[in-house]
Amino acid sequence: MLRKLPLLLLLVLASLLARPERSHAAPGDTTRVTIFNRRPLTHYGNYDTTAVMPVAGRQYRKVLMHYILGRYACAPGSQYCGSWDYTTRVILRPPAHDSLEMLRIMTPYATDWLATNKTHDYVVDVTDYAPLLVGNPSFRFEYQGYSWGFNVTVRLDFIEGTPPQNPIDVRNVYNGTFAYGRTTDPIENYLPARSLVAPSAGTIALKSLISGHGADPLNCAEFCRRYFSLLVDGQSRGNTFLWRDDCGKNEVYPQTGTWVYNRGNWCPGAVVRRIVQPLTNITTPGQPYTLDINMQAYTASNQASASAQYIWSSQLVTSGAINFRTDASLDEIIAPNSNENYVRENPICGGPQVRLRNLGSNRLTAVTIAYRVKGRGPLQTYNWTGNLSFGRDTLVVLPALATLMNNATGGRFQAWTTNPNGSRDQNAYNDTLTTRFSPSITLPAGFAVALTTNNASVGGFGITNETSWQIVDVAGNVVAQRTNTSPASTYNDPVGLVPGCYSLRVTDSGCDGFAWWASNAGNGTMRIMDNRGSVLNTISGDFGCEYTLNFQVAGVVSGTATAQLQNALDVYPNPSHDGRFTLDLNLAAAQQVQLGVVDALGRRVWSQNLGAVKATVQPLALSSLSPGIYALEVSLADGTKLNRRLVIE
Repeated sequence: MLRKLPLLLLLVLASLLARPERSHAAPGDTTRVTIFNRRPLTHYGNYDTTAVMPVAGRQYRKVLMHYILGRYACAPGSQYCGSWDYTTRVILRPPAHDSLEMLRIMTPYATDWLATNKTHDYVVDVTDYAPLLVGNPSFRFEYQGYSWGFNVTVRLDFIEGTPPQNPIDVRNVYNGTFAYGRTTDPIENYLPARSLVAPSAGTIALKSLISGHGADPLNCAEFCRRYFSLLVDGQSRGNTFLWRDDCGKNEVYPQTGTWVYNRGNWCPGAVVRRIVQPLTNITTPGQPYTLDINMQAYTASNQASASAQYIWSSQLVTSGAINFRTDASLDEIIAPNSNENYVRENPICGGPQVRLRNLGSNRLTAVTIAYRVKGRGPLQTYNWTGNLSFGRDTLVVLPALATLMNNATGGRFQAWTTNPNGSRDQNAYNDTLTTRFSPSITLPAGFAVALTTNNASVGGFGITNETSWQIVDVAGNVVAQRTNTSPASTYNDPVGLVPGCYSLRVTDSGCDGFAWWASNAGNGTMRIMDNRGSVLNTISGDFGCEYTLNFQVAGVVSGTATAQLQNALDVYPNPSHDGRFTLDLNLAAAQQVQLGVVDALGRRVWSQNLGAVKATVQPLALSSLSPGIYALEVSLADGTKLNRRLVIE
């Protein structure tokens, strides 16, 4: 009997681990189901399992999938044990239904993770699949890699409550791995027109995970920028480029390998973004329609060796009617936040950053955002105004908080929305968020920025180096900078600041930092030095496109003038997908105002004279500018300059 006890215990434990953790029943409570638990990836191909879902009949406001990637040590002498950029997919296989890809993540170049005991928790919203997450469905983890060393945990968090729309069904429209550029096997063979019927009520959308892989002599499809066209009833609904141009801004950094290179709609160490194309307003409820996707025409230059392909998953997602008329959701707190998915934005000292989303059928035009550091200082509020339709979101930068300015220990930050459109929020369960945060560093009022540039030059002409830096205050005003640097040069710039919060923003126009293993330009250096020549902080050059160091200069800070400057200027939406912004300017008195836009190299690329204005809301049309990061300069009559960073995606 004693010999059988360990086996019995193991069986009981295994039974418990396979069942969901069910201890909650109230709105907002969470039931957790673990699908894979630190599963070592020891071979390429498929890893199949089943999992017991929560009791049927409950309603979930949100279902989140956590994908936690780690490393394990391979046995001595293992031939293949590395951490390259491999394709991984989590596929739901419900009975008597399509198998559906729920998420796709490319592993990072993580060869240094073992030494640092590092893991990363990717979080993806999979609420669309809730109707199929019942009973005991099968799951497949697909690993397209030829070497081992990763382990993976996959779990589902079911958060109870009423969703913005009740999810109804998800069906495949196009699904598979399709060759690209082959004349004998064109990709259009796999993307034919589909005859479908629109639901009589609710909404439909085409949601796609698409990533380009393989290469031919022109580096397609991994390293070439291509698009597809969506046609509904034969009418084109625009082109969508399958390209990620922001790999050098990856939150999982630095990595080894070629992580900064832009790719065919993916980056190493990043979730493949889902492309969402609403169909409700371009189809007739209850009536048939045709849906077709056409890829950009392309012929591989060497048909024999071409290996270009797209891994393609396009799904038709059907949802019910919008459940709330007024629902202002606080989707995420970007900063302050010590979560690993926000490392580039944190820690902060100045204005908190939150993402506001409208999940009500009425347009969201006004909401009050309240925020504080828990247990420290008074509550602060900010009145946001704008115009968000259902499902749209915006980044809101809140006025600076004194308890963040003078914080040496970190703590908990809380924010919540109130009074949307001057009325009661019909769904209070998505109004409030809390994060943990670490404090920003403290620098003296006087220091020096010591920069030695590498040999890289803009455009390869050997005149201007790719690296530059600026220091801005909480209102976005540039207080110090070094732009238009020369290759292989050393600069030592003294900086003097009053007490307050600041950001040192280092940018590299080549998006490969100033010290990267694959660069032929050598390594630069950057240090913050005190007045005695001691090093206060060292900036690592392996940052890709940009690096931000938020810091504070200790002392008594008057918040009145800062808040006035912060509230005088607003630009939205920011980022903009097409270069069209709205400028909202509120000044104490009418005066002459000059606008200017400066690119990352310090070049003025746009300007406009507003004349004498006091309060104005008007379009800011920058559609002629290429995607990238810019600085808007608003010059007032007394010489004051207000600045905002603009992002065109």
